[in-house]
Amino acid sequence: MNNDIKIILFDLGRVLMHIDFDAFPNGLGLITKEHRSQYNQAKIQQSVRGYETGEMSTNEFIDSLYEIFHQNFSKEKILSAFNGIIVKDNQEIIPVVENVRRHYRIAVLSNTCASHWEKVLRISSLIKLFPDVFTSFQLGAMKPSSIVYKKVCEMMNVEPYEVLFIDDLKENIDGAITAGMSGIVFQNIDSVKYLMKK
Repeated sequence: MNNDIKIILFDLGRVLMHIDFDAFPNGLGLITKEHRSQYNQAKIQQSVRGYETGEMSTNEFIDSLYEIFHQNFSKEKILSAFNGIIVKDNQEIIPVVENVRRHYRIAVLSNTCASHWEKVLRISSLIKLFPDVFTSFQLGAMKPSSIVYKKVCEMMNVEPYEVLFIDDLKENIDGAITAGMSGIVFQNIDSVKYLMKK
């Protein structure tokens, strides 16, 4: 690994935590493609993006979904189902994080929204190991936008070449590399075991 690296930056979903995108429609009883196709998926994704970039509050987001779902589900049920996406810590990566933080500064960079982040803080013991956290809804931009990586470097007072980013999506790693960082596409725990030092 590059000897200039000072910071190991971790993605949240599918790296530090298990997530289940199907939990959202399933929680509303929309199990099949036919059930889900009754509702405008593009509008749902547009609302999620607005929520994850901080353009919408939680109430505004749920109000928008309430209308998209033709008022067929209560707002409370929609929020509960949406929060079901966040499942639990990835136990396999905890030893890696604990080892790495003895040798590097560690931080989290995640595309996420306010209600998901509140749930992470409530259920995750792993997130407490990270002194620095950067979320898209607070940054006002999402990976793989160059704005995100630039803001993180500025806020941590480092140069991009001093950051190694770990994310499960190749496009997010490509964005980080374009911004001057190093990157690892996380596929499983073997992707990052080499980072551990004695």
